[in-house]
Amino acid sequence: GSSANLLALYSLTSEVLGERRLKPGDEFITCTVAFPTTVNPGVMFGLTPVFIDAKIDTLNIDVDQIEKAITKKTKLIMIAHTLGQPFDLDKIVFLCKKYNLWLVEDCCDALGSRYKGKMIGTFGDMSTFSFYPAHQITMGEGGAVATNNPLLYRANRQFRDWGRDCWCDAGKDNTCGKRFKWKLGKLPYGYDHKYIYLQIGFNLKLTDFQAAIGVAQLKKLPGFIKKRRENYQSLYSFFKQYEKYFILMKADKKTEVSYFGFPLIIRSNAPFTRNQLTEYLEK
Repeated sequence: GSSANLLALYSLTSEVLGERRLKPGDEFITCTVAFPTTVNPGVMFGLTPVFIDAKIDTLNIDVDQIEKAITKKTKLIMIAHTLGQPFDLDKIVFLCKKYNLWLVEDCCDALGSRYKGKMIGTFGDMSTFSFYPAHQITMGEGGAVATNNPLLYRANRQFRDWGRDCWCDAGKDNTCGKRFKWKLGKLPYGYDHKYIYLQIGFNLKLTDFQAAIGVAQLKKLPGFIKKRRENYQSLYSFFKQYEKYFILMKADKKTEVSYFGFPLIIRSNAPFTRNQLTEYLEK
């Protein structure tokens, strides 16, 4: 998931995007409640993060605070569906269209969640997923980036595969029929296009073994989601009787949640602290 976020962010810096590509000094909006690798890639590239606080009952970004934080330098909204709970996609998609902003959905906690019946990860320009052991499916390690935008797909492929300009699939050569017939930049005519690198890229491919595990895990995903919902409801029913001590996360009626975790937010009047509760539960 961390690598997926890195790949998605850097894909938005590609020259194939023309004037819409991200540049150092641009701003991006994100949430204060987040795993650091939702934010880190932007900072690494030289973007300025603009943090918006989360709502206490969902731990998702407070969408009512976003518009006033948008400036002429704002180019991107990159936020996560916290612990599987979809954020308000209606308002955020509206703002992205209004101000011509990129939207990257960090779905690392939320594979299988839906918003108004539609799968999360299908609303933004790109979405990212994690296959670390704690997540809805696992390959041991790994992640994925999804997009319907042909230019972003090309940019993702380039940054994933060392920055290579060639668009041939792995193990295939000369699908364009003119591998040795290009004249690019100051390179001599006929320079092998397969070994021309447009970007300073990465090597972020899954192994075949990981991919095979992922395919098998996907078949089991509905059952995994069902069990996670049962576990969440069991915990919710138990802690509901102690609600005077805890703020419990509320699911929006527009959502179907594929739960990642069960947060416990301790009220200020509780007769115990967070550390005391953690130590008790770890006994």
